[in-house]
Amino acid sequence: MITVYILSGKDIRAEMLSKLKPRIQQTFSPVALAVGRAGVKPNHLSIAGLIAGILAAACIAFKLRLIGASLLMISGALDIFDGLLARSLRELQSEFGGFLDSMADRYVDIMIFISLGLYGVNWILILLAMSGALLVSYARARAEMIIDKCDIGVAERGERIIVLLFGLVSGHITLSLVIIAIFSHLTALQRIAFTYRQCKILHRQEVHREDSLS
Repeated sequence: MITVYILSGKDIRAEMLSKLKPRIQQTFSPVALAVGRAGVKPNHLSIAGLIAGILAAACIAFKLRLIGASLLMISGALDIFDGLLARSLRELQSEFGGFLDSMADRYVDIMIFISLGLYGVNWILILLAMSGALLVSYARARAEMIIDKCDIGVAERGERIIVLLFGLVSGHITLSLVIIAIFSHLTALQRIAFTYRQCKILHRQEVHREDSLS
């Protein structure tokens, strides 16, 4: 079942988000606009999210998991709002802003995983989950150098944070990391398969274009 999902052209997550995203934007865009008009920029929110993520990691490492979960939730919310702010006020959009946001996210991800190891979770499981999370991001970044879009999959950052928050709040941290490890690597494999199919389509289009010119 999972293999069929990975190799198929369907992306259930994309279908769900296509319905959910407009509602989220409609609900929170006025807030983002008010924040932007007050002088706050997306880069400010990215840095604030990074700071909240660092504090979350420190709390988790010192076994203050509920405080850490709260700070991680704040970090995730700030990550959502910086994107909303940039989309709501186009004059605030910048290529560097997108780069900064992505780098801040990766730093937070790595620090959270390390803090979970210091908390006492098995380091092999930490490495499996962290490598899967990073490969999901790398697969998209590398794929979008050769195709238009590669944001498919069931384990993007938002989903991973939700699963991890569940683990931190409920105490089932190991289970949450097992889920993240499995579905992150499945998402990376799905993106590989998707990029392969898209490259074949692009190659056929190029061959057809050359044949039509000859």
